[in-house]
Amino acid sequence: MLLLTGLLSLVFSLFFYCQALSSGLGRKRWACAGFLFGPFVWPMFCMKKRMKVNKLFGFGGLILRA
Repeated sequence: MLLLTGLLSLVFSLFFYCQALSSGLGRKRWACAGFLFGPFVWPMFCMKKRMKVNKLFGFGGLILRA
């Protein structure tokens, strides 16, 4: 059980590291948060990413994903 918990922590840490790298957020901060809290950090990560986009483009800007 302890091995599974440690493995999942590493997986979530790597996941949030890659997501932060692609989003332009702090890599070490989100990797550490993913390691400690696992998938419970995902809503906070999405909100932080949305706040960064709104800061860059404004609330009225149109952003299309291809």
